[in-house]
Parts: sequence; structure tokens; C-alpha cells
Amino acid sequence: MADPPASRYNYNELRPVANAFAEPRTMPSPFPGMDPYLEAPHIWPDFHDALASEIRSELNQSLPRPYYARLEMRQELGIVEEGKARLRIVPDVAVVRPPRHQLPSGGTAVLERPRRDVSNFIEMVVHSDRIRHHFVEIRDAAQGHKLVTLIEILSPSNKRPGPDREAYRRKQREVLDSDASLIELDLLRSGERVLPDLDLAAMIAQLDQPPDYVVLVNRAWRRADGVAYQVFPAGLREWLPCIPVPLKQGEPEVPLDLQFLFNRAYDGGPYRRGAVDYGRPPDPPLSARDAGWAEALIEEIRVPRPRGD
Repeated sequence: MADPPASRYNYNELRPVANAFAEPRTMPSPFPGMDPYLEAPHIWPDFHDALASEIRSELNQSLPRPYYARLEMRQELGIVEEGKARLRIVPDVAVVRPPRHQLPSGGTAVLERPRRDVSNFIEMVVHSDRIRHHFVEIRDAAQGHKLVTLIEILSPSNKRPGPDREAYRRKQREVLDSDASLIELDLLRSGERVLPDLDLAAMIAQLDQPPDYVVLVNRAWRRADGVAYQVFPAGLREWLPCIPVPLKQGEPEVPLDLQFLFNRAYDGGPYRRGAVDYGRPPDPPLSARDAGWAEALIEEIRVPRPRGD
């Protein structure tokens, strides 16, 4: 089967071109590739989980035996550091109960004995549930369920200073020091990329068109003389890439179409059903050039086209 075009978007007409490889979809994303509205911190955890589940499901249909894919989860605090402050990237829900009766009026207090009644107070309840960070492991059932390949999807707090970024770096280093391959999906425009090597960061920065999104594939057996990466850059106006999933040296690699899986994750989600407000600019915001392009795409889903157009 021939490779799909770099973008299914016709820039002259500003209309999405039908994806012949995708399943019929009733409420598709208005964007040809990654949807920037899903990058908002309060939306991202839901999409992250959905995409990880689709990756697991697709791999379990395409991996040869004895390999299998499973979801794993670690908890993240969702805390980032800005200057000297530590902030939650997704604000907590706080419940505040006012005092039940008035504080005593002013005046001189004369106490002959210690008080036994507790003073007035304001009760505050802060729900600070940790964020579930799902990732996908490929394991070998014939080798004691040994980890073969790890697939990570970066979260917003991984890309900003704080405990979650530090924890991700430790995990990244642990895998790179092992005999397991590593795939990293950075589908977030904001924040600092978590790249394991400064030279790699410099090479990506020198690309003719700095990518909005980056997918890295690192094969365990190519670490002997340095860390070799396959870099899959993607722009906002392009399809997400189809990437190879390495297993063991000398074995066929399994293709994984990230755009197809994005489409399925989006279709099964709440994003066009009211969870995302497409009437407002995305968070983080787009450049002026991309903002106008995005507005035209969103207008397409607001105004039905005449039949036969």
C-alpha cells in the first residue's frame, strides 16, 4: 500500500481531504493531524489515556507471538515550578465552607480562665488527586515477560520544571541504560522537550522547519557506539507519522500509524460533544498564521457544506 500524502489538507480550498485509509467517522477532529485543542492541561489526561489504549489495542492485533502489549500506569503530581512557586498544571477543586457564626465584635478581652470553645474557622477541602500517566509496554511471553519496547506519551508536566519532569528523566535514563527499545511521543507544542542528548536537541532545532510535534524511536541494539534515533517531525498541518515499532535485532518491525490511532481516540472521546470549546482559541495559543488557518477549519464544522460540493 502506498504511503499516505504528507497532509490531507488542501491549502487552496481550506477543506479537509477525505482520508481513504480511515474508518468512517461521525464527528472527526477539524484538524488534519494533531488537534491543538487537546493540548490544554484539563483535556490532555483524557486524550492521553485514550491514545495509549488505542496503541495497546492496535499492537495486540499486529504483534507476532510471543509478544504482547499492555498498559501500565504511574502516578504524576501534576506540579510544575515557575520561579519559586510550585503550581498545579490542572487546578484542584476546592470546597470552602464559611464560618457558622459571626466572629465576636471588638473590645478589650478579659480572660479569667482558658477558653474551652474552639474559635471560628473557615473549612477548606482541596481535592488533589494525582494524575494517572499511562504508557505502553511490549513484552516477550517466551522470555519471562521481559520488557522489549517501551512507548511513552509525554504529559504537560513532563515538559516543565518540577518533580514529574525529573521522574520522567530518571525513567528515560533507566530504559536507555537497559536492553529495551524506547519510543517517545511528544504531541505537545509548549514546554521544553525532554531529549536525552544535547546534540540531538541541537540537530532537531536546526531542521528547516522546526516541528510542532516530535516522535523518537530508539533501538536498543544501536546504543553500542552512541544513541541513534529515528526522528519523526510533524507539523500542525500534517498527518501524524506512521512509525516502526522495534522488537529484537533482526526481526521485522511492526508499523504503527499514529494518525489512524489518533482518529480512533478522538472519535471515541468527548471532544466534539462539548468537552472542547472550539469557539475559543486553543491553550497554548497558535501563531498568528496558524490561528487564521485553524479558524477556517473550525468554521467548516460550524457551517454545513451544500450537497455535491
